[in-house]
Amino acid sequence: MWDILLDAILDSLKIFPFILLIYILMELIENARNKDRIERILAGPFAPAIAGALGAVPECGFAVCLAKLYDKGLVKIGTLIAAFLAISDEGLVFLITGGAKATDILLFLGIKTVYAVIIGMALNLLLSKKDAAHVCPEKDDCIECGEHHEKNLDKYLLHPLWHAVKIFVYVLIINCALGLMLYLIGEENIKSFMNNSAPLQPLFAAVVGLIPNCGSSILLAQAFNEGILGFAGLIAGLSANSGIGILILLKSKKSFVKALWILGLQFVAALIIGYIVLGFYAI
Repeated sequence: MWDILLDAILDSLKIFPFILLIYILMELIENARNKDRIERILAGPFAPAIAGALGAVPECGFAVCLAKLYDKGLVKIGTLIAAFLAISDEGLVFLITGGAKATDILLFLGIKTVYAVIIGMALNLLLSKKDAAHVCPEKDDCIECGEHHEKNLDKYLLHPLWHAVKIFVYVLIINCALGLMLYLIGEENIKSFMNNSAPLQPLFAAVVGLIPNCGSSILLAQAFNEGILGFAGLIAGLSANSGIGILILLKSKKSFVKALWILGLQFVAALIIGYIVLGFYAI
């Protein structure tokens, strides 16, 4: 039993430097000089394409930013859905650092991004009745946690370090849980069950993906890296996951009903792409 804990700690420590590096890079992007220009583009006709492309960046803060803008009526629903579908939260980080094949990662990103843009464009055409205006959020705010940072040490080191530590804890817990599950049930038994229930994998994964927490995306990515979850399930699960972005809308009284509607749209869209992939990609 102690071996499970030791292996989980070692596996988690191995990826910690990579997670920290990615968060530092994300902070550099978030505070880039052209950030305001990017935000203005999100109100334009090609906004779903921009949102889908930026959504591929492994950071749930972008989902929070889009949710806040949508709550204020500053971006269209299709743009928001495109971002939500494209975002993989920390799941993508864990795919990259957890040993997933580069071809699988590139195919995963390509499918999710293209699909997100198509769905976003279609929804904007079908559901949007007016163009969205845009007002930039407060400068230098952390869009994920709302913290305000003035010093470069806070912004580019302490803040990324704090988020990296939180992800490390999630990864450690999930590694321990998966290790214990594999020990008690048996890795071959679990893989056999998942392979025999392949048609249900996208559904199971999409339900898990709806959990508004980066822990669910890490769980899905880890399950894929361990060979427990197939590619179609990974696509469906991480398409249904928007990190904590949906919580921004659920917390708002005026957007609560819309948030449920958006959650339903995202879940259905995630199932559709999951089963499309299942028909073409061997698990």
